Amino acid sequence: MQNRAFVLVLLIVSTVLIGGATTAYALDDVSNMNCGDVIAEIGDQQFEFQQKCGPPTTTEENGRLWVYDRRPDDFVYYVTFSAGQVQRIQVSGND
Repeated sequence: MQNRAFVLVLLIVSTVLIGGATTAYALDDVSNMNCGDVIAEIGDQQFEFQQKCGPPTTTEENGRLWVYDRRPDDFVYYVTFSAGQVQRIQVSGND
């Protein structure tokens, strides 16, 4: 009985991990993000980026990854910071 439970848990964890990997491949790298009348881009300082785009919807990875998911019919942007500067901007369609 314990073996079945272990196999079931292993199957669930594997499915979640594979699903997460599939989602990661759906992201496209872009060089900038349109924030109303201004453009935020790779190389911007974190403070400057927030002035241009406002606060993120959520943050992940101890604040290194900012997620902008504002409207149901818009794209989701993932902005990665390193040493207080934008290193990467990725975009995904919001399904």
